[in-house]
Amino acid sequence: MNKIKGGCLCGKVAFEVVNAFEKLFFCSCDQCRQITGSAFASNLFVRVEGFSWLGGGADIVTYQVPGRDISKSFCQVCGSGVPWSSGDGSQMIVPAGSLSEEPDVSLRSRIFAAEQPLWVSKFEHVRAHEGFST
Repeated sequence: MNKIKGGCLCGKVAFEVVNAFEKLFFCSCDQCRQITGSAFASNLFVRVEGFSWLGGGADIVTYQVPGRDISKSFCQVCGSGVPWSSGDGSQMIVPAGSLSEEPDVSLRSRIFAAEQPLWVSKFEHVRAHEGFST
C-alpha cells in the first residue's frame, strides 16, 4: 500500500500513514475554531492499523476537552498539531496540514457550517497570491 509521511514543523514528531483516508472533515464548530485558531479544522480519518509513529512520541502533548470527544495533540516543542486517536481507539485523526504529500480521500465534508464565522464568508472571492502579499 502507498504510504505518505507527515510531522510537525520542527521535525521532532514524525509519522507514516497509508494514503487511503476514509474522510476529510472541514469543521467550523466553535471548539475546532478555538483549538486551531482558524476558521475550521481540516482533519483526515484513517484506520489505526494504517498509521505508525516514526519518532517524537515523547514530545506529544494531548488536550482533551472536558466532557466532550474533542482532543488536540501537538508537538510540545513547536506547537504544531499532530495526529491523535479517536475516542474508541479505532481511528487516527490526522490534521491535513501535517502531511508532506497530497492525501487520497474517499469523502470530503464541511460540517458545522452554521457556526462558520462571517469573516470567512465569500472566501473564494478574496484575491489570491502565489506567495506572501505585500
